[in-house]
Amino acid sequence: MSGLSGVAPAPPSDDILYGFVPDPARGRFLDARMHHELAASLSHLAEASAATPDVAAPLADAAQRLAAGQLVGPEAFARYFQIAAQLLADEPSGLPEHLAALTREIATPRGGLTVMPRGGAGELDALMDLRMGAEAADFAPSSAAKAEALKARLAEAFALMKQALPDLHGELTAITHRVVAAEGRKDSKFQFDGASHYQFWGMLLLNPAFHPTRLALAEVLTHEISHSLLFGLTIDAPLVFNPDDALYPSPLRADDRPMDGIYHAAYVSARMAWAMENLAASPHLTPEERTDALNRAAEDRANFAAGYSVVEADGDLSDAGAAIMSRAAAWIAAPH
Repeated sequence: MSGLSGVAPAPPSDDILYGFVPDPARGRFLDARMHHELAASLSHLAEASAATPDVAAPLADAAQRLAAGQLVGPEAFARYFQIAAQLLADEPSGLPEHLAALTREIATPRGGLTVMPRGGAGELDALMDLRMGAEAADFAPSSAAKAEALKARLAEAFALMKQALPDLHGELTAITHRVVAAEGRKDSKFQFDGASHYQFWGMLLLNPAFHPTRLALAEVLTHEISHSLLFGLTIDAPLVFNPDDALYPSPLRADDRPMDGIYHAAYVSARMAWAMENLAASPHLTPEERTDALNRAAEDRANFAAGYSVVEADGDLSDAGAAIMSRAAAWIAAPH
């Protein structure tokens, strides 16, 4: 794109890019590519807004900072989606404030992992309300005390993963930089335990009411980073071509879901089984934790089998989708 000097990062081999086992190099590549894509999209918006310099200038400046290597948090990614939606809909209300916020967010280095409560997460709270719409109410505010307790347990989980699953730890920390503690809506029949969103690259939502142990947190962290990997791998093409209004039974949800959701559920289940079995084989768990890990792995394998049977029967997979899932299925089928 004209005006954008950054060069797209060179992709690793397909065996690394679509590989099943964790790889820190893939995490770093996907993070770099997401930043490059954000820069390119901002540059495109700047060019399209050339007739309005007050809009074009901050967008072009943000694109150039990213192209020069600035790493940003999920606030900047979500802000881009909000600005793009308003420009496409020709809705100028609040746009100067969003552009000023984008300038601040792009200029602020990403920093290390931050844990904060929903309702006390600053710009992320407002951006979740804007970008998630009615769905944002499913992630209710939590207290600072609960967020601090979650932060302490996360430190234990990250330390365990760094010791026993270093490649997964490297993949996870290459992408994840914000954790927001949120609670389920009180009137909801279903309570979330963890969530991620493609418009908030680098952010995870975790419910402090779940995951009371370092092992439980290691499993949900594996779950959510696996979703993020799939988001990062599908910026050019979808995983599946099945229409969104065609619904199928899900292994991880009581309600039927589109095939893309079934695919995600099956894949993350296989990756959780990998994490739990590798932790169980390590010397870093207590005997009680080892039993817990193996029980979790068995459940994860069963969930993969349920989801994979739906994908195999009815999924219309893209080339990338087929490459990723075939490697997951091969690992599940191999003797361990």
